[in-house]
Amino acid sequence: MTQTKGKAAQSMRKQLLLMFVICTGLGGALGAIGSMTPWLAVCMALAGAPTLWWLAGQCLRPVQELTTTVASRQPQETTPLGHTPAVELEPIVRALNVQWQQQRDALEQQQRFIAEASHQLRTPLAVLKTQVQGVTSGELPASDTLPKMLRTLDRASHLANQLLSQAKVEQKVRHAQWCLVELHHLASEVLVEFAPLIARKQLEVSLDAEPVRLMSDSWLVGEMLRNLLTNAIRQSATGASLGVVIRHLPDELELLVWDNAGGLDEAVRERLFQPFESASGGTGVGLGLSICKQIAVSMHATLDLYNRIQQGAVVGVDAVVRWPRPAHAMAQDSAVPALSMPHASLSDATLRMPA
Repeated sequence: MTQTKGKAAQSMRKQLLLMFVICTGLGGALGAIGSMTPWLAVCMALAGAPTLWWLAGQCLRPVQELTTTVASRQPQETTPLGHTPAVELEPIVRALNVQWQQQRDALEQQQRFIAEASHQLRTPLAVLKTQVQGVTSGELPASDTLPKMLRTLDRASHLANQLLSQAKVEQKVRHAQWCLVELHHLASEVLVEFAPLIARKQLEVSLDAEPVRLMSDSWLVGEMLRNLLTNAIRQSATGASLGVVIRHLPDELELLVWDNAGGLDEAVRERLFQPFESASGGTGVGLGLSICKQIAVSMHATLDLYNRIQQGAVVGVDAVVRWPRPAHAMAQDSAVPALSMPHASLSDATLRMPA
């Protein structure tokens, strides 16, 4: 980097020297023109124009070379440029190479996702085809096979919905509409949407929410909460309890979705944020937490999973999303007496411990 800066400085000095010579020459010519006859001045101007044109071409040649190189590339070409026409253009070439590297990484990630999604979609369809063939040929009893077919269809439908959600999240992340989001109101609306699922499993659900306002995209926050609640509901047994906690922490804002469905294996916890990864015995397709992580990162938030321990035993999982608090909000809180900050005993989630 130091050597590059030295070359750039040396080249810059040459350019300045050249400009000084040109300006000196022009000044002398203009001074001479004032004392010459008009026809002689015109002749001198015509004689100097080609020289100026040649000098300008020499100065702009590296830019023209770089422009031709970039314009001749194919849209899908992401190979970095190995040659820099001039030292002054190295920062531009470096920036272009970084952009192409990011584009190549995104394309490779998209291709891996499409390949995995195709495999995941083919599997339930192949199973469903086998089940239908078994029932129609009489090899499989319909009374046993039809419920299995229904579960296969549910899984394929859930996978298709998750893939569509993933595609929409990617689009919304690029074109997020930032505004003030009333997180506690949004959580109430999402829980109302989930009322049929909650009633079907006879779950006991609680919402323990402080008024929290976020500068974010309401659709993205809602989609993240829906995925976290879907995971909690799917993992919970009939009649179990789960809940949502929203609260202010000293330096952060927290959204917490908890359940009592047992804990997670420490070995798979981080892997669960990868696409199509699910916990052992899980019934999901492995996209929900990946979508949530993508949304959290886009909002400069963190998302973590913790095993919750009560009386020495792991009883459930806490999915915790935390946003850094704005500086002005922290300044306002510093003027409030500590007793007005109810950070404790909001729910069982206060017993949360890292796995």
